[in-house]
Amino acid sequence: MRTFSKLHICVALASIAATAGAQTSRLDSVQTLGDVSVVGVKPHYLTPSQTLRGDMLRSLSATSVADALKYFSGVQIKDYGGLGGLKTVNVRSLGSQHVGVYLDGIRITNAQNGQIDLGRYSLSNMESVSLYNANRNERLQSASEYASAATVYMQTKRPTETTYTMEYGCGSFGLNKLKGYFALKNLLFVDAEYQHSDGDYAFRFRSEQEDTVGTRHNSDITFYRLEAAGFYKGLSTHVYYYNSERGLPGPVIRRLSDQWDSTDRQWDQNFFIQSSYKHSWEHFGLKTNLKYSYDYLHYLQDPRTNAATMYCNNHYTQQDLYGSVAAAWNTRYVSLTASTDLRWSDLNADVYKFAYVYRLDSKSLLSAIASYRGFEANIALLYTHISDHTRGAASPLSRLTPMYLASWHRGPLTVRAFHKRIFRAPTLNDLYYTLVGNAQLRPEYTSQWDLGVDYKDRHLHLAVDLYTSRIEDKIVAIPMKCQFRWSMVNFGLVRSLGISTTAGYDRTWGKFSLSANANYTCQRDRDFSSPSDPEYKNTIPYSPLHSASLIVSLGYDGWSACTSWLYTGDRFALISNNKEDMLGAWQTVDLKLSKTFTVSRHSLQTTIECNNLTDSRHEVVKRYPMPGRNWKLTLQWRM
Repeated sequence: MRTFSKLHICVALASIAATAGAQTSRLDSVQTLGDVSVVGVKPHYLTPSQTLRGDMLRSLSATSVADALKYFSGVQIKDYGGLGGLKTVNVRSLGSQHVGVYLDGIRITNAQNGQIDLGRYSLSNMESVSLYNANRNERLQSASEYASAATVYMQTKRPTETTYTMEYGCGSFGLNKLKGYFALKNLLFVDAEYQHSDGDYAFRFRSEQEDTVGTRHNSDITFYRLEAAGFYKGLSTHVYYYNSERGLPGPVIRRLSDQWDSTDRQWDQNFFIQSSYKHSWEHFGLKTNLKYSYDYLHYLQDPRTNAATMYCNNHYTQQDLYGSVAAAWNTRYVSLTASTDLRWSDLNADVYKFAYVYRLDSKSLLSAIASYRGFEANIALLYTHISDHTRGAASPLSRLTPMYLASWHRGPLTVRAFHKRIFRAPTLNDLYYTLVGNAQLRPEYTSQWDLGVDYKDRHLHLAVDLYTSRIEDKIVAIPMKCQFRWSMVNFGLVRSLGISTTAGYDRTWGKFSLSANANYTCQRDRDFSSPSDPEYKNTIPYSPLHSASLIVSLGYDGWSACTSWLYTGDRFALISNNKEDMLGAWQTVDLKLSKTFTVSRHSLQTTIECNNLTDSRHEVVKRYPMPGRNWKLTLQWRM
């Protein structure tokens, strides 16, 4: 908080001028105006970040958070095909389990396998989606927010008006969706969605030895989602429920009969309730978080419908209880933050010889930020203690990890750098899954160095980052005595070197608006595990040398048009880097056109979308072909 003396003078003069006509006789008297205080959030420039918000986010031909993240520099989305396929995010090839995903500032977790399916989170109620390498640029943060190599933030919209919206959409592959949204100004919103897709899209799979044409089977999904959030001053509460049934299509393998097609099914239920309270005084800030979540997964593999499989009918339940307190003390030049988190997670399953397990995870943070005449530096120390409680539990884990950030800002130009060393603990599956887990696993470390330059004025934003990273004690699954017996081991050292560039432009001329965003990444990721191995210095799987994206959005008098382009270069599916393991480069173009009409003071918006306009037949994951050209029509009524 700052007090501006010049502002006092301006406000006083304006007040006197406004009352001159009615109170001319009082102009010769002394007018006194009390102090005026302006409270705001000072921008920080410590870490590279990318954000899609507002009209740009809504104009994308995208339905989930995973679809939006594809347009960020340095991001790879693993997509196993179709609407129902699992979608996880990987930043700068650090691995999906090194990416923290946050909804309204509180982390979404999965103690079982550490992977968050971003396809479950809709964009319909999102104000912004952001990606930060290292940490978000806020001084009042929980300790958990420092515990990831990269962070994704989803921020829901706080309603600024009372409104009600109904939406219906239909499209290719038997897609039907229905949404409803109600908001009470500044107080609450309720968002509900139902969606079904048959997922039966045609595909063509080609390799050195085969050329297969067919229709994707067992890739259907039916889900419904219900969310509600309430707001009162510094307090916010969010409730979420998701229920789905989906087919798991499996890889495409040429066979003599369709009896080899996957018929696996999966049922999911996900629930959480979370609350956050934040308050700031002149030099002091306080933030508290509390969350409870429950996840249920039912997986069925039936040899009666697929002769190539063994019978498997497993049920998994996990709970998570989380609380945190963060406090910050701020002066003009120095800010000190202390925070502590405690998380309790458990996992239970009816898998053969599986023992119930629960985990206690505590984190404590000390952070100091100093700023002076455009220079800013941050030093943070994070202490983590993790203990598991089960039969044959792994030894408790305690680690102290540092982070260093610095920047210099002058006018539109910012130069910044950071170094961060962090780890991720083995998941409960890694340690205890029957016949696979290894309780002797060590944590997987990542070390990052980054040097970047930003230029940002009223309309233009340019950013360039040079970075390098390394992953030590990488946790991988390898076959032991036979292909049916695998185990988790620490194996590997991966080094990465890359450059990423971002350009954005945003401008409005009367009724006409233009927004554009472009990203390009060149990154080399190599395996340095063992000089004696034939794979030494080979490129790691699913790591393209080149990737790029472009978004252009135009608006005029109720019309909106957006085109987006994605490109991913050649990459290998296996560490052996053989020619037959090469996945070819691919690119897609999406188009979205919408028009908003006013009908009796209500709003009617019609939208038509074409995804994969060029009908690119490609794979993000080997032998999991993606859909070709497809269409979607949406009608939205807003009152």
